[in-house]
Amino acid sequence: MSQQDQGNLSNILRKLGIFIAIGVCLHILFVLYTTDKELLNIVKTLHFSYVALIMVLMVIPWVGYALRIWFWSKFLGESIRLDECLKIVVTAEVASALSPTAVGGAPVKAALLLNKGFKAKNVGFLLSYGVIEDIIFYAMGFILATYFSESLVSKVLNFLNHFLTTNFKIIITILGLILLYFILKRYRRLPKFLKIGNFMPKAYYTRYYKFRTKLTSNISEIKSTFRLAIIHGKWRMLFSFTVLLIQWFSKFSVLLVLLHAFGIDFDVIQTYIRQWFIYITMLFIPTPGASGGAEASFLLIFGQSIPSKLSYLIVSMWRFFTYYYVLISALTIYLLISYRFQRESKR
Repeated sequence: MSQQDQGNLSNILRKLGIFIAIGVCLHILFVLYTTDKELLNIVKTLHFSYVALIMVLMVIPWVGYALRIWFWSKFLGESIRLDECLKIVVTAEVASALSPTAVGGAPVKAALLLNKGFKAKNVGFLLSYGVIEDIIFYAMGFILATYFSESLVSKVLNFLNHFLTTNFKIIITILGLILLYFILKRYRRLPKFLKIGNFMPKAYYTRYYKFRTKLTSNISEIKSTFRLAIIHGKWRMLFSFTVLLIQWFSKFSVLLVLLHAFGIDFDVIQTYIRQWFIYITMLFIPTPGASGGAEASFLLIFGQSIPSKLSYLIVSMWRFFTYYYVLISALTIYLLISYRFQRESKR
């Protein structure tokens, strides 16, 4: 990466750091406003071992995703180190902070992989296959929820209906702005400060733009790669999906640690399945990181299982560790890895 691109990326990360800092401050204010002072004293008694365990649990998804990228890269004949895959994952994690849950950091992942010299067809395969695995995972959660807790499905569907109707004007405004964005982009009337090129280094954006233009012509090659993977990569598929399950269940286990730490009884299977469904609902909430909707969905699904006096405290800590802590850690790890790469390049 050139010094100019490195500087551009550093500026972007600083801006995201400001956004994260504001989000964390607002989150703390929400906790102070919704939680009794007596309950806040309980947080001080939270043993560090629980916090350390949560930290480990939230690192596992990054390592797992990096391992999956590295594993499939070997199959595709691409050369990339595992630590480079980790850097791509954490960078995409930071970039996804400003996008809805359903969007994630896919454009940044594509740009970073292309920057590593990946062929466009292989990048298309990796992104497409990741989406397929996610769809299978969410479908499994829906099926398990309907089997183990049929009332939960109807409750969540009613919640989504109520959330969409209550916030209809806001949602329409957001969708209208998104539509306006694409219309302006289509007719090349988009203001410069809104262009995606401002949110990633020029070299990355150039490669991503070329990737998009080549994607249509590479669809047949991507299909042939899928056929090759189905014929010769069945064990890789099984391994990759197993790692995906480990990633998600590590994330789901954060709530179990918090409930255990505060002495709240819980059913392990139901706790996992209900969280599964929370993340499904988050896909339909068009705000960065599903902010607001994630907390509301959590309180709806777990409201009767957690003592009312502890519910806001638990949801606040759960949200902090699974969202803000992840972003803060991603920024920190990214900067450490970048520093290491800079030292290696100087040598």
